[in-house]
Amino acid sequence: MKKICHLFTVVTLLFSSASFAAQSLVPNAPSINAKAYILIDHTTGKVLAEGNSAESLPPASLTKMMTSYIIGKEILAGRISSNDMVTISENAWAKNFPESSKMFIEVGKEISVEDLNRGIIISSGNDACVAMAEHIAGSEDAFADLMNNYAEQIGMNDSHFSNSHGLPDPDQYVSARDMATLASALIEETPEEYALYAEKSFTFNNIKQYNRNSLLWDRSLNVDGIKTGHTNEAGYSLVSSAVED
Repeated sequence: MKKICHLFTVVTLLFSSASFAAQSLVPNAPSINAKAYILIDHTTGKVLAEGNSAESLPPASLTKMMTSYIIGKEILAGRISSNDMVTISENAWAKNFPESSKMFIEVGKEISVEDLNRGIIISSGNDACVAMAEHIAGSEDAFADLMNNYAEQIGMNDSHFSNSHGLPDPDQYVSARDMATLASALIEETPEEYALYAEKSFTFNNIKQYNRNSLLWDRSLNVDGIKTGHTNEAGYSLVSSAVED
């Protein structure tokens, strides 16, 4: 509960049947101690509750949702494959990211896109993000341009990206509403990519890391994704999705 008090954005997507959505009464908006939040019924697109949902705020590791979305789109387009082997550059070296989440990859090693993808989604690896950014776009700067192009295409009007992982940058920001838009795009356009967000752990190089979305362990919540984030600047952030029968 203490962490919730420091959340900057809570974005929750609710999945329900059309009949349930039509018949249910919408309660009053909850009191949430967060800088911004939004609750959306994904099936109907209806906003059930929101507060400061268009305010631009630092995203922390929620950034990785866009990196993941692009990976999913690139795989679907056939421009990359899950079986591709990526040679790790010095830019993506785990030692470049002290005291932050990482997959623990080493310079010169060849790692599959499949493993790097899980390292991004489950382990929240900043190093894996840089490796994939370079694999897809050649450099992280070029990948940031790609991120912004995709953001514009799907209607993220209050967001801007400058890196693939979400470490602090004054030119990187998102809104709660935009993150809901991105989550919906992940769900609708890249379902196989989205399914990875439900996996609870990932082991690479004999290091087992657990998904940082602790809501996945509470079966009563029916949560099936998607991402948490934290930096000292951003505070705690969460985008979650759940299914309601």
